Amino acid sequence: MNKSLYIALILASTAFSRDNPFFSTDESAATPLSSNTVIHKPPLSSMTYSFPDQARVLKEATFTFQNVDGSFETRKLEIDQSIDWRHPLVLSQYTNQKATSSSAINRSSHADNGFIQFVHTGNKISLLTKDPVLRSFSLGDPSSIIIDFVHSTTFNAYEKDLSASPYANVKVTYHGKFARAVITLDGKYTCTVSKTAQGANVTCK
Repeated sequence: MNKSLYIALILASTAFSRDNPFFSTDESAATPLSSNTVIHKPPLSSMTYSFPDQARVLKEATFTFQNVDGSFETRKLEIDQSIDWRHPLVLSQYTNQKATSSSAINRSSHADNGFIQFVHTGNKISLLTKDPVLRSFSLGDPSSIIIDFVHSTTFNAYEKDLSASPYANVKVTYHGKFARAVITLDGKYTCTVSKTAQGANVTCK
């Protein structure tokens, strides 16, 4: 009897040596919540998913995506509609051909308020001016890049919509001893600002 009790105590102590003995101790198997680096992947074109032959109603779909800051986020899409399992589900990103053509035309969009010109090319916008750059920083919601220039001559505020993704709008205002250029983006991006001999370049990805 004592021997049986001793064996039972050993088994119990082994089972409670971990918080939950029924889950894997391999921490690498856990789903990561974030990552410090955004991994660059090829763009999504189109993919299909075939349902098993017993499927009749698609209740929901769950999407897990990686943000620009490297963090992971999950969103659930409620569907609750009947399906025909014989036909695969196609997942692709919708592209408006008319909007795409318009965007291509707007790639040459630019703005000019007299002493600063904004020239958009691809994912870069160049600020061309003879005035030296003082500082630059960014603000969120809406996402925008602010660049200050040395400028002592008064001028009226200037604003123009670019429609040149990712750059949606530019605005230049006077602040006494400097001019401020505000570039509003159409979403959240990772952006860099670099000084040039002609002003500054902003690149957003």
